[in-house]
Amino acid sequence: MIGLLATKEETLKFLIKNYFRLSQKKLAEEFEVTEAEMSKIINNHEKKLKNIHLLGFCYLQNIPYEIFNTKKFNTEEKVVSFLDNLKKDKKKEIFCKDEVLFNNLVGVWYAYFYPGSSFGEIYSIKTTIHDDHSISDENGNYGQLLIGELQSVIIKKARNSKNFISILFDNADVAFELFHFSMLSKRNHVKREMCNFGFFSRTKINLEVAEKILGEKRNVQLKMDCDFKERVAEYAEIYFE
Repeated sequence: MIGLLATKEETLKFLIKNYFRLSQKKLAEEFEVTEAEMSKIINNHEKKLKNIHLLGFCYLQNIPYEIFNTKKFNTEEKVVSFLDNLKKDKKKEIFCKDEVLFNNLVGVWYAYFYPGSSFGEIYSIKTTIHDDHSISDENGNYGQLLIGELQSVIIKKARNSKNFISILFDNADVAFELFHFSMLSKRNHVKREMCNFGFFSRTKINLEVAEKILGEKRNVQLKMDCDFKERVAEYAEIYFE
């Protein structure tokens, strides 16, 4: 038997009880209301259900508001089919929305890592993650934060060279407010890739302490061998021209 959905109230009840199988207590906590108030909203007592409630539900469950278009989705089967296909499409996406993680990341951080040259002190770069996921640092570099399921990456564009800088880190480490990252970039003034392991800190750290955390430079920095680049070029000339 086809389950007809003639109203937004019926669609909401179906989503809560049958599709997502959500408890009234859990919903009340997410909406920051009492269970009694949540019951009135769900059952539309005293016409309590408003568009703002539907929008909030869609935000919490990460589904589009159009699911409450009862002309388009007028049966339970259509609702299920639409949402299941949406899940399949989302599985193909490599980046996602994680509000808890993002709230832990937004704000000012200090990045510590060794310079590419043999001279100079350890870098301590003030970096800001903005509310729109954009990134900027005190050197004028800018970029974007991309959040993944287990790992996230910061892609920055160097102000002068215009080269990309990628910084990869594990999401689970962010809660500690001091976490390590791996960074791939090109050395200043040299077209040569370099990998650095460094760390972000919420607070500014004395460079002597930062050096102790990083350890020996040879263990946390790898520069591309120039001979390797030459060998790739020679092989390409022989086999691909």
